Amino acid sequence: MSISVRRQHPIQPAYSLTADVQNFLQCGLQYRYARDSHLPWSDSPQLWFGRFVCDCLQAAEQQVRHGLQPQPPWDIARITQLCSAVAARLQAEQIVCRSQTRQQVGQQCVTAAINELGPLLFPLIDEAQIPVSGSRWFPTVAGKTAVQDPQSSHFVLTGTVPALLRVAAADGTATACSLLQVLQAHGIVPAEPQTVLVDFKSAHRPDLHRRTRQAATAGVDADQWRALVLAWLLSQQTALPAAVVVVYLHELSPSAAALRRLRQAQYRRTADVLLPSADSRDAALLQAFSAGQEPPQLSRDFRLWRAFRVIPVAPATLLTALQTTDHAAQRIHACRNHEARSGRILKAWERNNHSPAACNACRARTWCPDFPGR
Repeated sequence: MSISVRRQHPIQPAYSLTADVQNFLQCGLQYRYARDSHLPWSDSPQLWFGRFVCDCLQAAEQQVRHGLQPQPPWDIARITQLCSAVAARLQAEQIVCRSQTRQQVGQQCVTAAINELGPLLFPLIDEAQIPVSGSRWFPTVAGKTAVQDPQSSHFVLTGTVPALLRVAAADGTATACSLLQVLQAHGIVPAEPQTVLVDFKSAHRPDLHRRTRQAATAGVDADQWRALVLAWLLSQQTALPAAVVVVYLHELSPSAAALRRLRQAQYRRTADVLLPSADSRDAALLQAFSAGQEPPQLSRDFRLWRAFRVIPVAPATLLTALQTTDHAAQRIHACRNHEARSGRILKAWERNNHSPAACNACRARTWCPDFPGR
């Protein structure tokens, strides 16, 4: 009696939204060395700053949620203790910052985020750090995928939703008013309690006319693309959120360089930059600010207005974001197959030499053929 052998099911590739797709769009070759070869990134103050600020805010929210700490605002001693614990955890992961100035700026940003954003968002957070995943088909481009790997027809996309809020227009509490005003300004008026996805960014609010390093390759607004894909991943296990709010934490404690760019935009009246009213006190402070002076203290309402960026979840923009993700995943898959066939890394992987920031944080730049300063 003959026994048939069970057909082996192919293992579908899995990609992380941040660690795989977003880093690949930044630079494919850099992604290959950092992700597959585990080549360490250079010691970057920007890397430490981003992890430090977001991790501190997440740790503060968790402590408040579990009743270990009261609702903010907090005193400086409590914030310093939290910052020290997060910095020690990052140091154990070999993520360090050797710039004393950068460390002070990071703690100032954390203080502003906890004491000004915490009372606004912490009471509204329904869930935090939610792992999400979904399955997507590889796009068919002239049979290219079938030729490279006929067994792989789709891939798994994973991600983490930072926080979910439950907001409603009937909520007239002081904690919800500022966020509701921003949502209503974008035509989102939740008559009943609705879910709003929140994504935290440690950077300043980008000017849309300045193309980010991800957008330079992807041809899209990187923050909007990431927010919409997170919304789709969330919809695979629950309802689609009404909107996504991207919170730029550095806007709560803006640097002098950011204020100078804002002053230039105010002078030129750049259309895609969120500026204060011409007759407001914030506009006067920006007008009087010059190089060498202490950064002016802008009003809390204006800083929160710049920190919140509402991205409506519309079918057309959602489809565009998903198509960008599908094609990026296919390009990763194609590069890996090309490398497996040829055995050569430099010829197999895409490169992006149009972003000085990406090149400066790359350990492979010394042998990258496209590095401008080689």
